[in-house]
Amino acid sequence: MDETKARPARPARASGGAGGASPAKGGDPAQLGHALESLRVVTTFLVVLYHAALTYVATPLRLTMWVAYDASGFTGFDAFIYWVNGLAMPVFFLAAGVSAPAACESRGPRVFLNHRAHRLLRPLLFGCLTVLPAFYLIWGYGLMATGRCDLGHILSWRFPPTVRHNLYGFGHLWFLEYLFLVCVLWCGAWTLHRKLKWGRRSELQDRDQEALPTRLLGSAWRPLLFAIPTTLIFLVDSDTMLRVDNVIVPNLFRLLHYAFFFAVGGWISKVREPKQRLMPYGGLYLALSLVLFAGMLPLLLQHAASPLQGGLRIVFCVCAALFSWLTVFGGLGVLLRLVQGRGPTMRFLSEASFWIYIIHVPIVVLMQVLLLPLAWPGPLKFLLVSAVSIVLSILSYETIVRRSLVGEIINGARKRTTKPGRFGPEFGWRLSLGVATLLLVGFVWSSRGFLGGNNLHEEIPGRLYRSARLNPSDLDALIRREGLRTVVAFTGDPQRHTWFAKYQKVCQSHKVELYTINLRDELVPSRHLMIQLVNILESCPRPVVVQGYRGIDHSSFAAAVAKLLDGAAPREALKQFGLRYGQFGGLEHSPLGQTLLSYQDWLNAHHWPHTAERFRGWVREEYLINSFPAWPEDANPRAKLLARKTQSAAVTR
Repeated sequence: MDETKARPARPARASGGAGGASPAKGGDPAQLGHALESLRVVTTFLVVLYHAALTYVATPLRLTMWVAYDASGFTGFDAFIYWVNGLAMPVFFLAAGVSAPAACESRGPRVFLNHRAHRLLRPLLFGCLTVLPAFYLIWGYGLMATGRCDLGHILSWRFPPTVRHNLYGFGHLWFLEYLFLVCVLWCGAWTLHRKLKWGRRSELQDRDQEALPTRLLGSAWRPLLFAIPTTLIFLVDSDTMLRVDNVIVPNLFRLLHYAFFFAVGGWISKVREPKQRLMPYGGLYLALSLVLFAGMLPLLLQHAASPLQGGLRIVFCVCAALFSWLTVFGGLGVLLRLVQGRGPTMRFLSEASFWIYIIHVPIVVLMQVLLLPLAWPGPLKFLLVSAVSIVLSILSYETIVRRSLVGEIINGARKRTTKPGRFGPEFGWRLSLGVATLLLVGFVWSSRGFLGGNNLHEEIPGRLYRSARLNPSDLDALIRREGLRTVVAFTGDPQRHTWFAKYQKVCQSHKVELYTINLRDELVPSRHLMIQLVNILESCPRPVVVQGYRGIDHSSFAAAVAKLLDGAAPREALKQFGLRYGQFGGLEHSPLGQTLLSYQDWLNAHHWPHTAERFRGWVREEYLINSFPAWPEDANPRAKLLARKTQSAAVTR
C-alpha cells in the first residue's frame, strides 16, 4: 500500500554499502515495478470492497467481530470476502519484500530498518491518533445500534466477552504492525546469514546462490512448490487465512504466513529477467485459482462457520495454500504482460493507495450503519457503500493529504505544486479537523443528558417522569420540585446497595411510595413480572418517576408501559425507546422493546385498536401464552421464552 513498500529499491552502489555489505547482483527488480504497483493498487480497491461487503454476508464471521450485519445477507458476499481475504495480504507482503534485499545490501540492515520504522510506525501513530478514534466512535455506535452492547457497557467500560476480546487493537492498521515486525525478522535473518558465512564468497558462489530463486520462480510448478510451507502453517493453525481479530499482540502463525510471502518477494527481486521468468502461465494460474476456489468454497464456508476436522481439514489447508500462491503468481504474471508503463492515473492511484487503505474503513463503517435501517437490497447497499467510500477516500487524498503535512507523514514526502491553492496546502486537513471537532462537541452537548447527567425527562406533565438512578440529594430535590408521590427503581437485590437505604430515608421523609423491581434488560420479562409492573403503575399515586441505572432500557420500558396504561397509542408509547434517551439500539435490539412490539403485533393481527383495558388483558392472558416477542438471535425463541415463564421477579415495596 505504501508506495515505497512495493516499489523496488534503488540499485545497489558499486562499492560496499553500509556495514560493509556487498552490492546486490543479478536481481533486476526495476522490471517488476509497474506490474507490482498495478497489482497493489488493484488489491487496495479489493480491500475496500471486502470491508464494504462484510455487513451483507449471509453468515456472520466466526473470527471477526464486524460492526453490523444486515438482515438481507447474500451468500455471494461470503464467497467474495473469503476470496479477497485469501489474496490481499499475501500480495501486500510479497510486494513489500521486493525492495528488502537490495536495501539491505546497499545500506545495511540498520539503515533499512530505520527507514521502515519511519515509513510504517509514523503512519501507524498518525492513524492511532486520528483515524482510529473516529473508527472506534463509529464502531461503538454501530454495536449499540445492533444491540451487541449498550451505553451502560461503554460508560462503565464493561463489555460482553465477544466485544471485550476485540476491544484493544489497531483495527485495520494491524497491517503496519505486522509488516514492521516482518521487516525486523527479515533484518535479523539477513544479519544472521551474513555472520554465519565463513570467509568471503566467490562471485561464482554468489551467482549459484542467486540462481536458486531464479530456478524455483522460473518453474511452471512454482505455485505448488511455495504452497508447501504455507500448507504446513495452515495445518498447525487452520484459521490463519480467516483470522482477522482486533488485538494488539500479533498471532504467531499469521506473522509466519506473511513473513514467507515477504521473503518470496525478496527472492523475486533476485530473479534475472523477471518478465521472462514470471510472465508465463499467469493466465493459467489465475484460471486455476478461480476453479480451485470454487471447488473449495463449500469447505471454506463450512470451516468459517465451524472448524473442520480430520481429512477435510487437511484438504482445506492444501487448497487454501495453493489458492493464495496461484492467485499471487497469476495476477503478477498477467500484469507483467498487460502493463507496459505507468501513466498519470496509475501514478496518482499508486500514491493514493496507502492513504485509501488507512482512511476507508471509518467511511465504510459509517455508511453501513447509516444504511442499516433501510429495507434496501443488500447488493444495492454494497454498491452505494463501495462507491461513496472509494470516492471520498480519493477526494480526501487530493484535498487533504497529497500536498500537506499529512502527506509527508503518510508517504514520506509531500507533492510540491507551483500553483498553491488560495488557502494553502494545509487548509484541507485543518478544515477537516475543525469540522470533526465541531461535530464531536455537538454530539457531546446534545448527549449530555444521558452521558453525564440524570437523563431526566417529563413524559406526561404532572404525572410521569423518567430518569437515570438519581443521587439521594437529587431525588430529594426532584420530589420537592415536582411533588412526586411514587418512585419506581429497577435493581436486583436492593438491600445490598447503599443508595437504597438513603432512598428509603428520603421517601419516608416525604411520604413517597418506593418500589424496586428486578427487571433485567438483557432478558424478556416474565409474565409474573409484567403483571406486577402493570399493577404498580396502575395503582400508585401520581406523579411517578421510573428510573434505571442509566435511564435507558429499564426507564424506556416502564415509561412506555405507563403511557399505554394512560391510553397512549403503541406507536407513541414506543417512542420511549428513542435516541434522545440514549437508546441507540432502538426497539429491535432490546428484549424489553421486543416485548412491547409483540403487543403491537398482537393488536395488528386482530385489527384491534389499543385501549388500556386491552393492554391489561394482553399482559394477564396472552403474553408468553399466545403472544411471544421476536428475538432474532435466538435459534428457538418460543422454547426459550416459555422457559422464562417460570422466572420469579422480586418486587419490593
